[in-house]
Amino acid sequence: MQRRRLTRDRILIQLLLITGSLVMAYPLIFGALASVSTLESYYESVWLPAPIPFTPDNYLIILSTQGQVIGWILNTLIRIAWYILVPGLIAVLCGYVFARLQFKGRDTIFILLLSSLMMPGIVYFVPTYVMLARWPLAGGNDLFGQGGFGFVNRWPALLLPGLVNAFYIFLLRQTYFSIPVDFEEAARIDGATTWRVLYHVYLPMLKPAITVMVIFQSVAIWNDYLWPLIAVGGNEAIWPLALGFQRIMFSGSSLKGQPGGAVILDYPFAFALATLATVPMILLFLVLQRYFVEGVQGFAIKG
Repeated sequence: MQRRRLTRDRILIQLLLITGSLVMAYPLIFGALASVSTLESYYESVWLPAPIPFTPDNYLIILSTQGQVIGWILNTLIRIAWYILVPGLIAVLCGYVFARLQFKGRDTIFILLLSSLMMPGIVYFVPTYVMLARWPLAGGNDLFGQGGFGFVNRWPALLLPGLVNAFYIFLLRQTYFSIPVDFEEAARIDGATTWRVLYHVYLPMLKPAITVMVIFQSVAIWNDYLWPLIAVGGNEAIWPLALGFQRIMFSGSSLKGQPGGAVILDYPFAFALATLATVPMILLFLVLQRYFVEGVQGFAIKG
């Protein structure tokens, strides 16, 4: 009787998980089907677009602008690499400082750092923009930040803000706490310096947490639209992918050779852009999901 009840419970749990998965996958399936549908078949659909006739024209049109798209992708990948390397290095070092070093005011400084997470990121946009626009001796500015445009519409506007990420510092600090200090003490006895301890002892154990940071940061930068629109909207050469795709989203009809001024938005073309922008992040998660799950669940020492 007990085994039957357990089996029934497992079946119900599996059915619940499958149902939840289908609900979450529905937008992705809808977008993929819509992207290969004609405009007429899309507007005739009810629950799911029926790609009859099947048409890859939207993807072919996007690929025909590959010069722009490749440039936007490269710009985005540069930002992703930068924001993984620099904030990641800062988080690893600061996490060690707040977890392992003892100094006066450590906990107070850490609480002040965490308090910055209470403010939504959009609140910092205006002061950050003003700071970049008034950067001394940049973009025609004088020593007092007057007379020019600073770093607006230039690469530093995409690379300087957000180099210190309080959430990642917190994540790494908690991971350090989950690692027994005995590992560091044994390395110190063998004569290892702090840098050797960080690189050879802690860094391999921090892999799950670093993977979580890589996925979060990659998705955030890949989808970043609002800040690039504000900071570099006037310089198409350094647009990231999200900003570039948004600018051509409403150009589907004209790119297809249809008369301009159409009132109806070409949703299949927009879904093709969304699908292309989503697939790389899905692949990234599938590759790193094992470490991601370990990082979310917390670090565990297996003996």
